[in-house]
Amino acid sequence: MSLGTASNAFNRPELLSEKLRQRVLAEAGALGYGGPDPAARRLRTGRTGALGLIFTDRLPFAFDDEAAVIFLRGVAGALESTGDGLLLIPTSPTREEGARVVRQAAVDGFLVYSTPTGDPRLEAALERGLPTVVVDEPLNAPVRYIGIEDRKGARSAARHLIELGHERVGIVAFPERAFDDDQLIFDSTVERLAGYREGLDGAWDEALVFTAPGNRPEAGRQTLREMMALDRPPTAVLAMSDALASAVVREATELGVEIPHELSVIGFDDVPLARLTDPPLTTVNQPTELKGELAAGLLLEAVEAGGQTERRRTVLPAELVIRGTTAPPPR
Repeated sequence: MSLGTASNAFNRPELLSEKLRQRVLAEAGALGYGGPDPAARRLRTGRTGALGLIFTDRLPFAFDDEAAVIFLRGVAGALESTGDGLLLIPTSPTREEGARVVRQAAVDGFLVYSTPTGDPRLEAALERGLPTVVVDEPLNAPVRYIGIEDRKGARSAARHLIELGHERVGIVAFPERAFDDDQLIFDSTVERLAGYREGLDGAWDEALVFTAPGNRPEAGRQTLREMMALDRPPTAVLAMSDALASAVVREATELGVEIPHELSVIGFDDVPLARLTDPPLTTVNQPTELKGELAAGLLLEAVEAGGQTERRRTVLPAELVIRGTTAPPPR
């Protein structure tokens, strides 16, 4: 039996008859040989067969947050036919630890998903010189970027409330800076706040901007309670995610505040939760799954070409979808 026949039995079985292939596998098994060593193959090709995803938050968030799950589904869709794996690199107890993980990761390139400007994990990825694609933020990374019209989408949401006649609008915002390091800035938050400010124009009130302590239901509920405790509560709320907005709707209902006739609410993302909220949530739609699919596809192309990704920007639309949680303010 030739070496070529043995190799084909493991690597190109379609070239052999099933009878011959089974004979080769049986003899290999008798010798204790289980097939080619993946590590040796990686040394030969220079590929690890995996992409690194520098993730915005802790690992559980990747499976708890609907927008993150949809983004990961898009990435998985792009990888499905390639056989490549995905290594998630979440936030770590310290920034230094996160950078160390990036420096040691056995991957062919990096996807950077919604991380703050100056994140040491991104800096470590760029230092390695591997192909890298940034999604959402930071805005000015020197590699390929895929994002959405954050400011335009936020502006259209705010303008909708002004056109309905609202004059006191509360905002449930993500933090502009990382809680553990105020030098790390979240560009998406900055852009959305700028859009809200532009859309509200003269109705903008800094005192009605509340920073939610996380993108979780309790954060939205807590923030609404603080708003409703004001001497003059807002008649509408802009929330930077559907998770926060849906929590605002539920809390308002429990407080006896009728949605939308006593309080209008607008979210951001248009995840399935927005359509399940009662009433269905007015929100800003963004193509989250497409972002993941495009980003992974571009990164795979760069890996195959053996070079860094070019510095180009792809900006996808973010458009207001009007449903049942917005109406004119109470008279």
